[in-house]
Amino acid sequence: MTMEHTFTIPNKALNSTKFKDETGFDLFIRGNELFISGDCTKAKAQAALDAHDGTTPEPTIAEKLASVGLSVDDLKAALGL
Repeated sequence: MTMEHTFTIPNKALNSTKFKDETGFDLFIRGNELFISGDCTKAKAQAALDAHDGTTPEPTIAEKLASVGLSVDDLKAALGL
């Protein structure tokens, strides 16, 4: 059964996509309130919110190169290293 729980917006980074992937619950802000919607109790929603880290790490150089189809070795060869 889907429940919607209301919380005060915390003073930390939030990422609704990451939250959904990690918990299966929806996280959204409406007005000045934070809502968590899903098959969970308020206590379970609070625990998920407390554990949530909405920051995303900066991609590595290798990841950035891979996103355009290159590798570190490709870059080294192009630079003559």
